[in-house]
Amino acid sequence: MTLIIILIALSLDFFLGGLERFRNFNWCISLYYGLEKRLAQYKFWDGTFGLLIVLSVALSGLLIVLYLTCSLPWFVEIVISLVVLIYCLAPEDLDNRLDEYITAVDEDNVGAATELAGGLIDETLLSENDSDEIAIIKSSLVESHKRTFGVIFWFLILGAVGALLYRLVNQINDEFSEVRSGFADSNSILMNILEWPSSRLMVLGLALAGHLVDALPGWSKAEHLSFAVNDQVLTNAGIGALQYRSDVVVPEREKSYWIDELKSLLNRTLIIWLAILGIMTLSGTLG
Repeated sequence: MTLIIILIALSLDFFLGGLERFRNFNWCISLYYGLEKRLAQYKFWDGTFGLLIVLSVALSGLLIVLYLTCSLPWFVEIVISLVVLIYCLAPEDLDNRLDEYITAVDEDNVGAATELAGGLIDETLLSENDSDEIAIIKSSLVESHKRTFGVIFWFLILGAVGALLYRLVNQINDEFSEVRSGFADSNSILMNILEWPSSRLMVLGLALAGHLVDALPGWSKAEHLSFAVNDQVLTNAGIGALQYRSDVVVPEREKSYWIDELKSLLNRTLIIWLAILGIMTLSGTLG
């Protein structure tokens, strides 16, 4: 049933489209500032305990709803899980933006391509002298994990609560990424811990979907048994799986060749994940 919920959620997000406007997590940030007004004078607030309080209050509503539905027909809990998963997932928007960028590049629309690239690129992931192309590849690999793979992993582990927990921690991390405080540092550590297993599983998917021989060395090169290198592991392994070579001329290829290949790689990786989950379901390993 878990796999069916995931498939329905991905399908609805793809076919309905435009669900991004419903994925508003400002309430979580407002919750933080509301609690801060009342608890900021206490030493425990700016740290791990403060983070646990915010997450506990944010998740309490879902936990109460799930508890109250225990006595209701089984499909009620399934509907709730489906709604929460769709709320926490965000795969389609990245696909759409990559498609728009590919179209702009192929049509030599420099202005549109530059503007779209700005929306796709995460400056924190870049190295010196990275081109827009490699910057988009790195950013898309990391964003795909945060928007889809990480959510699915924690949905598998902890159900709807796990999916919402991961998304809330991710949203808090985005909000306080440039803030130095005990609260922000604690959330960053929790973010790294939550992403460690899912990022490595995504790397295995990328290796199977792309070029295995080049993907695994990229993983091992970045891996230092640290929770803080998740993004680097993903980008190194993803670029290896893609076999990206900026200096190689591919005969008769479009200008957007590598971005198009990246989009295909991410989609194949998701399909491989779903296939593995299907095998686990049929074998009885996954419910």
